[in-house]
Amino acid sequence: MADVSDENLQKEILKILEKANLAKTSTKKVRQKLEEVFDTDLTDKKELIDQYVMDYVNKMESENSDSAEEESDEKKKPAPKKRKKRKGSDSDSDWVKKKPKKQAAAGAGRGKGSGYTRAYKLSPALAELMGQEEMPRHEVVKRVWTIIKEKNLYDQSNKQYAICDDALYKVIGTKRFRTFGMMKYLKTHFLD
Repeated sequence: MADVSDENLQKEILKILEKANLAKTSTKKVRQKLEEVFDTDLTDKKELIDQYVMDYVNKMESENSDSAEEESDEKKKPAPKKRKKRKGSDSDSDWVKKKPKKQAAAGAGRGKGSGYTRAYKLSPALAELMGQEEMPRHEVVKRVWTIIKEKNLYDQSNKQYAICDDALYKVIGTKRFRTFGMMKYLKTHFLD
């Protein structure tokens, strides 16, 4: 056969996929099987075959998920809720809403933070750049980003990178660095 119609192609794909294990079958295997059946080269119809296969797989998945959801809904019936026994009397005064306990003032009693919010002592070079002796890591990163933006230190050929000026070079230690990986260069400057 020279030319295979789209309808014949689709019918044959359905026959192949109905018999096949969808977890192990690839579109390449389906195309090879079609080439055997039609005794012709189907590389020019590769995208069409891929589309038919994906349509079939998506259709089967949606049918399976719908039936699975129905089965799970039938299996999972909520247990009847038990009523809680009331404590105390039935007087009207018991039904008045209790005032919530006053919480400690916001921020009071909290330590110096933990994890990312903990303030670290900075190395002399980084402290000179930041203008402070102690800062949390996330604030240092924010400040470096603002320095890069304000001084327009982006590499013009690739904006993922920044080119260091003299002050930033003292901290980073390299002339050009990837901005999203700056913590790699900054971590040695955080002292405990």
